[in-house]
Amino acid sequence: MDKREDFKKSYFDGFSKLTGVRVDDFMRYYDEAKYGGYPEEAGGSVWESEGKSIYVLIRILKPKRILEFGSWVGVASNHILQAVEKNGIGEVVLLDIEEHLNYERLHNTNFERVIDNSLNYLAKPFSFDLIIQDSDHHKEHVAKEIDFILANNQMENYYVWAHDYFTRHKPNECCVWEAWDERVDKFSDFQSFLDSKSDCGCSIAKK
Repeated sequence: MDKREDFKKSYFDGFSKLTGVRVDDFMRYYDEAKYGGYPEEAGGSVWESEGKSIYVLIRILKPKRILEFGSWVGVASNHILQAVEKNGIGEVVLLDIEEHLNYERLHNTNFERVIDNSLNYLAKPFSFDLIIQDSDHHKEHVAKEIDFILANNQMENYYVWAHDYFTRHKPNECCVWEAWDERVDKFSDFQSFLDSKSDCGCSIAKK
């Protein structure tokens, strides 16, 4: 199965449930996405299909404000920036605890850069209709991020895309799934995704 068909098989049903997107639009957006991911990109980056899922989600939703925390070198960030540029709408905030962005390879610099701990940033009121979560993967940290999002996001309706939902082989280091599974009932819909190549996977929660 080629990458395109694998993406359709792995992601379309869940995206359709979350957004109502039609398959022709879904695949057209996939074909637009020009950036890749791990293993060609640096370790710690999203896999190609996961990055493209962020691109497709942004093209579908056309969010006005997007927050990514855990931007690392900017692989997922490039998918975000390309999609926002294509939409012609959207403000982007890229947050990480340290500066690691590879500015020479970024799609553009149309974003606000914040260097901070995600918990410090999320502890105050904010407004984002799409949040990309990919920072500290310990259960307690992820749980606090979700709880802060629920408590402090001033948007009534929003989505949260979370990386590493299917990473289960590092139980002391990566428990994203546990934090989310304990909170899915606080969201109106929740879908998880894993393609045939990645061992990380992702999830999308809809509020």
